[in-house]
Amino acid sequence: MIKRSDIRGIYARTREMLFHPETEWRAVKRENMDGTDVFRGYLIPLAVAGSVCTFLLQLLHTPPFYAFAIAAITLVASVGGAYATYRVSREYLTDKITEANEVAIRLSVYCSGIFIIFHCLSQGMPEGFLGQLTGLLSLLCLRTLYVGINQMGGLNVQLRKSTLVIVGLLLIVSPMIIQRLLVIIFRVPTITLNI
Repeated sequence: MIKRSDIRGIYARTREMLFHPETEWRAVKRENMDGTDVFRGYLIPLAVAGSVCTFLLQLLHTPPFYAFAIAAITLVASVGGAYATYRVSREYLTDKITEANEVAIRLSVYCSGIFIIFHCLSQGMPEGFLGQLTGLLSLLCLRTLYVGINQMGGLNVQLRKSTLVIVGLLLIVSPMIIQRLLVIIFRVPTITLNI
């Protein structure tokens, strides 16, 4: 079960990654972390909270079943997209740096956290200006990624550029591909989905 201090920590980490990524990446770099703990202790609770927001916002303009379906699909796509980003980025970095696993988990989890917040909000809103705006704000994960890549040791200039492109695309595209596939599989009408 998640404690109140854990919730505060998740909120503080996400807020700092969004508004002060330089300082927060330095703090993350000093942490000794286990990948499973970061997924379970940070990413999954954040994705669940985002999906609850999606559900509540969807309830304002869709029937409860559709609101639940969209929230559940958004949750699975968020966590699955972050995991896919981690796996591919780790594979890419494995032969290039010694701390490939640690760098891949940090970049994929913390940058996905920023993407998930705004993506979940945009999924909950009806089509229109606010839904499109929050969808665009999900791209702030790229700024967090850029700062994080520059803070990681062992990455030369060329590797930083290629990592930014590969991980950045994965952060944005993999959750959306998973979401589209789930929408097709479960036959959720796409009229209510803002992707």
